Amino acid sequence: MNQRSRILAGALALGVAGLAVSIWTARTHAGADKVAFPTNFKDGVLYQVADRYDVKQYRELYAPAAAVAAAKAGKPLPQGTVLTLIQYKAVVDAQGNPVKDAKGRFQKGDLIAYAVMEKRAGWGSEYPADLRNGEWEYAVFGADGKFNDKANYKACFQCHKPHDASDFVISYLPMAGRAEIMTAAAVPPGSIPVSIGAFTFGPAGITIEPGKSVTWTNTDLSPHQVTVAGQPLKTDILVKGQSATLTFKDPGVYNYTCALHPNMKGAVEVKK
Repeated sequence: MNQRSRILAGALALGVAGLAVSIWTARTHAGADKVAFPTNFKDGVLYQVADRYDVKQYRELYAPAAAVAAAKAGKPLPQGTVLTLIQYKAVVDAQGNPVKDAKGRFQKGDLIAYAVMEKRAGWGSEYPADLRNGEWEYAVFGADGKFNDKANYKACFQCHKPHDASDFVISYLPMAGRAEIMTAAAVPPGSIPVSIGAFTFGPAGITIEPGKSVTWTNTDLSPHQVTVAGQPLKTDILVKGQSATLTFKDPGVYNYTCALHPNMKGAVEVKK
């Protein structure tokens, strides 16, 4: 290959790579427009009701009966499966705190949106390997049923990616009617434990001495990733039962969030 050919080949390769990046950047919904609004979702099974403390939402999850049967059999969900998550505002009191019913669950308020994931043969081939969720696509529709092309679809792929063993479905176990037994790693001696549960950090604020460490353990079905603001400090993505430890050397206040769910917030104060 002569020099001109090498230059042209290199330019073409860069152009294709740049095109792939620009497509994802410009069309943040990528293949989401393949997914139609699920008009018949209530014909399926309401398999989970969940409270999201970080965004003060009440949520309902629906799946077709065939998908529920597959999950109960421990199998991947069938082609054509459409899963629908309906988001409602939680009813709040005068202080903005969610009002709970006699069972301690949020009370359902106004409808916000529909989050949908659909599985079809051949879907997902346009995504890079580090984002692709098998043959699943995601879409969000407003309360009026209109497609939302401004939603953060990349975050959907990132959040579901660690659940490849359960067909990328975070709520696979509730769909199957099973509870996961969590065996968490031991907290290192001297490290301060923080639990991640119900999309909150507990405790959300702690104080430690310089050079001490903090260990976060995820107890949620959803994955989480602790990221410290303005610092090169972050954990790996943690699925249920996994722990990670960060060490804080210098005095100061270190605010952190979950990289996958930014409304989850905590702080570590380091002082002598």
